[in-house]
Amino acid sequence: MNQSENVGRLWIGLTDGSPNRFLTGVFLLVGIICGSSVYGQEAAEPAAPGSVVAELQQEIDKVRPAVQGPWTKLWMDEVGRLGKVEPRKINIGDREILVDESLFYSGRYGSPLAYSRAFDLAEKHGFAPSKGAKIFDFGYGSIGHLRMLAQMGLNATGVDVEPLLPVMYDGCSGPLGEGSVQLLHGRYPADEKLIEAAGDGYDLFLSKNTLKRGYIHPSREPVSPRHIIQLGVKDEAFLERVTSMLKPGGLFVIYNFCPPKAAMDKPYIPWAEGECPFPVEAFERAGFEVVEYDVVDDKEARDLGHRLGWDAPGGMKLETDLFAWYTIARKK
Repeated sequence: MNQSENVGRLWIGLTDGSPNRFLTGVFLLVGIICGSSVYGQEAAEPAAPGSVVAELQQEIDKVRPAVQGPWTKLWMDEVGRLGKVEPRKINIGDREILVDESLFYSGRYGSPLAYSRAFDLAEKHGFAPSKGAKIFDFGYGSIGHLRMLAQMGLNATGVDVEPLLPVMYDGCSGPLGEGSVQLLHGRYPADEKLIEAAGDGYDLFLSKNTLKRGYIHPSREPVSPRHIIQLGVKDEAFLERVTSMLKPGGLFVIYNFCPPKAAMDKPYIPWAEGECPFPVEAFERAGFEVVEYDVVDDKEARDLGHRLGWDAPGGMKLETDLFAWYTIARKK
């Protein structure tokens, strides 16, 4: 679940005053490269309607050589069909936030095309959905990638706990093209109403930058309890819920971008511990076949980061600042 995390979930360190260079790079990615207004910190000028989508469309040619799957490439092409967004102001508690096209589509987390690696891995293991297929994003963070799925005729559901999202995306759930987007807010699957709203019959359950070992089962005491994700249910119940909502053969994909882990004499960084939070045996007991487990994906993540400009001047030093792991399981 999103506790204000994703690649941009790593922004937590910024609000805590962390000097970590990776966090600075993420901030620049979201706030400068994409030209967005960041939650609580607005750009000088809001992005003009259509300008961010045009910039995202230019990223396709850069990212395409890193993608193998034909379905993932078709999904990427959908970025150019995202609609224009007029800037507006919303209130979150006592704060007034400017929502422009960049914040709307990229959130604090950068380009929707950052999902391309996770989708490509899913496709490698048999995910090639036809129209009407269902995808569930646990900790969706922003709407761009979900709308791109809906434009392809898929039914995309995302759940998150971030308080900005239900306000920013008010009225955004519903049919879109030949597909649909359903946005849920709260603790899934602890909230029975969310279980009912989400339903089942999913082809893919995806978690990007949310289900991290450091968030769920930290190896050290976190600096703040805000840095821990409370699933609200035991691991066994969580995995059983994922199993029950997937079709037979459906995939559970966990993909995590991370900064470097802190030395033992430095404050613990939960979001840097990106390995899977659940042991293989727990997946198997819940009815999964574990296809790949805690695979190190640093090289591919850094290549994607370079193509998306995360190493622009003042941003990340990819070889030392960016790491990645993924786990893929299939419902038996």
